[in-house]
Amino acid sequence: MSIKIIIIGAQGMLGQELAKVFQKDEPLLWDLPQLDITDKDRVEQKIFKERPDIIINAAAYNDVDGAEKNETLANKINGYAVGYLAKAINVVRGILVHYSTDYVFKGDNKEGYIEENQPNPQSAYARSKYLGEQELQKNIKKFYLIRLSRLFGQAAISQNAKKSFIDQMLELAKTKSEINVVNEELSCPTYALDLANQTKLIIKNQRPFGIYHVTNSGACTWYDLAKEIFTIKKIDVKLNPVSSDFFPRLAKRPKYSVLINTKLPALRSWQEALREYLIE
Repeated sequence: MSIKIIIIGAQGMLGQELAKVFQKDEPLLWDLPQLDITDKDRVEQKIFKERPDIIINAAAYNDVDGAEKNETLANKINGYAVGYLAKAINVVRGILVHYSTDYVFKGDNKEGYIEENQPNPQSAYARSKYLGEQELQKNIKKFYLIRLSRLFGQAAISQNAKKSFIDQMLELAKTKSEINVVNEELSCPTYALDLANQTKLIIKNQRPFGIYHVTNSGACTWYDLAKEIFTIKKIDVKLNPVSSDFFPRLAKRPKYSVLINTKLPALRSWQEALREYLIE
């Protein structure tokens, strides 16, 4: 039996991988300008017309520091718009898949966070993502909320797309022989392709609705990640580990935001996923 799927944010880093992974289902691929998810009436109009079985929402405002100056916009995209999607697809009795972030947690637990831990967001971006989680759970029961961290993969082609840390490092190495990298903020890198595949398994296997943590296995600091990038690519550059205070940033980041997955088979290590992305 065929199912009707809509992927929103289809030109983003994750959206492009979702489009490939769900290709056989012939999903509708929406991004701007097909749908502005902050327009409640338009959301209802388009979803009531298409009546999808599943919406996968990979659209997000993900400028962490920018959100400190644009919290209203971040709340619209990451927060209230999720509620609009949830309400609309609930009417047509579909399922909503939505993505959130490790940043919803305070980041003071060195053991990491399981799916049921209570969020305590510390920045405007994190608050906007937590608002989206609340809007989702308030407006629909048939949902998959998937938290991820440090997404990397093929660059997005959407408007105002942000480069991943990996691509930023590779760019810097072209012009610098020495790079300072924060050796703090322990978290788990997530390969967009692996996340898309795991999303498909959650849906196809009809896993119980609720919250899931999906990252590649293992945790690292930004410095550890940079070191691995340059080792894999055999790039000779001097890396200097620095504290987070070295780079003044508007938004507060969690120091320990390892997402512990208690509900799914573990994904491959972040090192293996990174190698595949950089080499193959």
